[in-house]
Amino acid sequence: MTRIDTNWQYHGLRLVRIENEVLCIDVLPELGAKIYSFIYKPSDRNLLWHHPHILPARQPFGASFDDNWSGGWDELIPNDLPAKAPDGALLPDHGEIWSQPTYWEILTSSANRCEVRFIVHGRVLPTRFEKTICLENRDPFIRIMYSFTNLGTTPIDFLWNIHPALEVTPHTWLDVPAITGMTDPWREDRFQANRSFRWPYVISHNGEKADLRQIVPKESASADMHYLIDIEEGWYAATDRSSMTGFALTFQKSVFPHVWLFRALGGWRGLYTAILEPSTGFPYDLEAAKSKGTCGHLDEGKTIEAQVIATAYSGLSSIARVESDGRIVPG
Repeated sequence: MTRIDTNWQYHGLRLVRIENEVLCIDVLPELGAKIYSFIYKPSDRNLLWHHPHILPARQPFGASFDDNWSGGWDELIPNDLPAKAPDGALLPDHGEIWSQPTYWEILTSSANRCEVRFIVHGRVLPTRFEKTICLENRDPFIRIMYSFTNLGTTPIDFLWNIHPALEVTPHTWLDVPAITGMTDPWREDRFQANRSFRWPYVISHNGEKADLRQIVPKESASADMHYLIDIEEGWYAATDRSSMTGFALTFQKSVFPHVWLFRALGGWRGLYTAILEPSTGFPYDLEAAKSKGTCGHLDEGKTIEAQVIATAYSGLSSIARVESDGRIVPG
């Protein structure tokens, strides 16, 4: 049985709860429709990471993302690093969506299906971003339908990242059907910046081979970022091999041809999480991505649409692949 409950608040923020027998999804409409919790009921486990000291709170337009990041699943669009819009105005840190309140409406509310749509308009760019979350009876997954529309009279170049911060442990294993990657210069203490590698192995400065599928303990004080430039299919999975519980995401490779891997494993602000971000481009500097021709592009009056499926699963320690419908294929 599915249901929507709109009577919740969390630290003064409106909360929309969507749930069935398997999942409980908490959405914060005042923060760009952030999915704050993705709870897998059979194991009573939230598969999304929460910042241990920063609670979600209303943010002014232009706020620093990192300094106010409470965790959960954010939408980063149309940029990452602050960037100039075509008219010279500044696009804020990590985009126009994550900090802004959304208009929202319940499209379907029945025992078999719940569907809620969230809409936010850009302030600097004339855009409309829609995010519709759908949960059906007994499903261990949610479907999210996105649309991003250029309402203006000139084309838009953009970066769009789906940004779920994952709750990880030293037993977490990452599966991504990637071929090649590149290390970002954000952190160079362990790996050489802008160096291409064959997934999943990166060679450190001292010649050691690091397997990026393995989440290392917090005591390692690791922090790094990589772009998985070539992916064979649009999916990834993060499996805790101890609890045999995991989170998987499927997405359209035609829209998101790259995956960013951000690892804060004790070496950045003392935080412990990993983020696999399906992305329209790279690197995180929009101007650099534009010059390389590796960013999204949307002509005037046009809309780009995408669907992702986020799945919770248990009883598995190894994943072979994730089907486009969210079904997990054991390894």
